[in-house]
Amino acid sequence: MKTLLRTLISASIILLTACSQSVKTTNYYFDAVNGDDSNSGTKPGEPLKSLSKLMDLEIKPGDSILLKSGVVFTEKLFFSGKGKKNRPITIGKYGGEAMPHIKGDASLLEMVHIFNSEHIILRDLEISNKGEKIRPYLNGLLVEVYNYGKAEDITIDNLFIHDVYGSLIKGEGHEHEDAGGGQAMMLRNYRDDKTDSIPSYFDGLLVQKCLIKDCQRNGIIMWGNWARNIWLPNLNVVIRNNVLDGVPGDGIVPTACDGAIIEYNVMKNCPPILPVTEACDGIWPFSSDNTIIQFNVVDGHKSQTDGYSYDSDYNCTNTQIRYNLSSNNDGGFLLLCNSGGWPLDWSVGNVGTVAEYNVSINDGIRKHIVTGKKTEHYSPIIHITGPTKNSKIEKNIFYVLRKELPQMDKRIVRSDDWHGYADSTFFRRNYIFVEEPNLAFDATASTNNFIENNYYVGPLKYSGDGFTKHEGAFDKNLWYDKKDKRWNILVEFLKDKTVSINDKNLRVLDILGYNY
Repeated sequence: MKTLLRTLISASIILLTACSQSVKTTNYYFDAVNGDDSNSGTKPGEPLKSLSKLMDLEIKPGDSILLKSGVVFTEKLFFSGKGKKNRPITIGKYGGEAMPHIKGDASLLEMVHIFNSEHIILRDLEISNKGEKIRPYLNGLLVEVYNYGKAEDITIDNLFIHDVYGSLIKGEGHEHEDAGGGQAMMLRNYRDDKTDSIPSYFDGLLVQKCLIKDCQRNGIIMWGNWARNIWLPNLNVVIRNNVLDGVPGDGIVPTACDGAIIEYNVMKNCPPILPVTEACDGIWPFSSDNTIIQFNVVDGHKSQTDGYSYDSDYNCTNTQIRYNLSSNNDGGFLLLCNSGGWPLDWSVGNVGTVAEYNVSINDGIRKHIVTGKKTEHYSPIIHITGPTKNSKIEKNIFYVLRKELPQMDKRIVRSDDWHGYADSTFFRRNYIFVEEPNLAFDATASTNNFIENNYYVGPLKYSGDGFTKHEGAFDKNLWYDKKDKRWNILVEFLKDKTVSINDKNLRVLDILGYNY
């Protein structure tokens, strides 16, 4: 019996020793000021100096790459490596609260490049990349998988990306010396040169708590296997709790995703610096299915073309846009679009968009001419263009103030041509306030528009049925139903939200008469 007991104890010790050895991890420290590349780099007091030394290190699952707090690094951080489930590789900071700053001068196209990696966490870094003049295709952060297959569990957390001085001109279809828009963050799993012999995709991509400030053209952009004949969507993509401040172009664009969730993000203070050729919007999916866009705020988009808070774009199905706030945007609240004429092996069109329980306040305030539109100041609150199908716009609130100029657009919905017209659009149970005459629904040649049970206050213009005037005030007695849990969800989201109207910050729920 004693022999058996000794054997069991010995086996347990061996097993525990093996387990402790298997989970041993290493921290690697970097300090661009006080580091030395002859150091081991494995102790805070013996940091390495050059980020290029990463190429010489064998980074294992569970290891960390830590940059000294408050120190400026002028080298690019390039990393390629694989952690494991529950043992990710972490890139972050040490030695204080201030973020280490990876500072570029636009001589490199990106300052942080995470390549063919998975089970990795990137956090607590400051990144900038600004030269003396704009540069096409410039990024702050590039996360890329190429000829790789499935890349699992990548987390981007609490980054401060600013002053990425990229081109304002998109790359697709433009002949311009500056073609190739810049962005703060590019998440890419497809190259346009079609050299990918192994299709790649993200499965588990989280971007959260990042501040993006004064970057051009765009904020957080994905690029993937977008055409249906090469369809391999990114999965389990979540982009949440990010702030985009001072971004003139596209804010957040999930591309080639299935089931992406875009939530609790804020886009604001968009500078009016884009040329008229550049169409862009706040938050929108491209070539994606089952996208959920919820609990976001977009305020003050000033693009000369489009300039909408939210957009369900072409080659998308079942986009859900709900519980969002839109305010003071030159374009409006919502763009639904589909470029007709594409073969089905490229694009499935735009089918099944649902926009519900959203609030739009003082949108559609464009004061400049839009080239090529039938009205000069083109900015309906909702623009439906092209052969979209089965779109549902229900239980939203549209609060439309008096326009500054008499010639400004005064339409709630406009449905028009983009190689075809919309079919089967449902506009039901919406609540509209207008201070001056606005046309409710400009259908043009669109077909099967189901307009039912909408209520309004003010001089709304419409033909046919589907709109009922409310003689009382525009307040919660009109739109709020406490038995409808989804109204309660929206109210809870709006409790701390304000909107600037005539240089005064007003509580959203006060504007809507909830707190009367």
